[in-house]
Amino acid sequence: MGTRAVHFVGSFPAESTADAMQAMLDSAGPLLRTLPTGETRRYEFYIKPIIEDLVTQGALESKKPGDWETSKDRTIYRVARGKKLTGDLMDFGYLREAEEALPIFKKLRAGRDVPGLALQIGMPTPFTLAFIAMGPAGLMFHRKAFVDATVREITGVRRLVGDEVVIQLEATAELVVMSKTQPRHRLADRILKMSKGIGEVAAAAPEGTRFGVHLCLGSLNNKSRATMRNAQPLVDLANSVVRHWPAGRTLEFIHGPFAAGDRPPAPDPEFYAPLAGLSLSAGTSFYAGLVHDIPSEAEQFQTLQHIEQAMGRPVDGVATACGLGRRPRPVADALMVRASTLTTGG
Repeated sequence: MGTRAVHFVGSFPAESTADAMQAMLDSAGPLLRTLPTGETRRYEFYIKPIIEDLVTQGALESKKPGDWETSKDRTIYRVARGKKLTGDLMDFGYLREAEEALPIFKKLRAGRDVPGLALQIGMPTPFTLAFIAMGPAGLMFHRKAFVDATVREITGVRRLVGDEVVIQLEATAELVVMSKTQPRHRLADRILKMSKGIGEVAAAAPEGTRFGVHLCLGSLNNKSRATMRNAQPLVDLANSVVRHWPAGRTLEFIHGPFAAGDRPPAPDPEFYAPLAGLSLSAGTSFYAGLVHDIPSEAEQFQTLQHIEQAMGRPVDGVATACGLGRRPRPVADALMVRASTLTTGG
């Protein structure tokens, strides 16, 4: 077939942005539609460094210390004493990340035959960032501040890079909640306004902004936060995101995980049966996060076949379930090779 893309979620185990971006481009080259920065300042701990920056900035302070061995044992924060939490009080650092990556991206792209390649900047959704930083209570009272700060960063990145950037909104807490509440997950989505909130962030961004949405089950220390019984929560969340998507903002892809941290994809084809109900808009690609180091290559091709048979069509791209940043560099390199190999499976 040869028509599937390779998608890298974002983080990569490298010492520098240049090293990370070079490695990903060298591995997949023309199979890539977007090139992430590698998120090298935060690749091992996802958003922990962002939250710690908010403490340094004076926006948050520790409420319940944790050791971050798992997401359940993370530190929970509260608004710093004497402060009112607003978007203007928080700097997540995405614009600085884009400023560093942009000249590297331009130089790398100029040396390759990849004229349509876009820079990818990953941003946790405000729901995910607020929930992980402050827990359910913080999410309830301070979600708007996180929305405002995220939209400000998107606007800044868009102003800097223009049409050649894709903002990847990363919905980790959303899919974890959906998975843990299955089979009542659609009710949870409506009550918590998770998919609606993703659409509202896109709507508040400048018109013409290009987006992707990465659904995730978490991978702190390569351990997932939840496990789906089958693909139904993923399908329902993806469909709901599409229903709430605003006009004038392009939803280029939705990435869905079929593995979870150190857990490989399910071998049972019935796990993937709900994908028959996946309903994306024209122009929105679906990237299957099945690439994993535990199964054999033959088993990975079998999983890809299960996914595509359930969907009734080929996937648009293949990926790992999450970023490569929680994996040793040799494993990350091997997974990139496997992803490229799977693009040609018929």
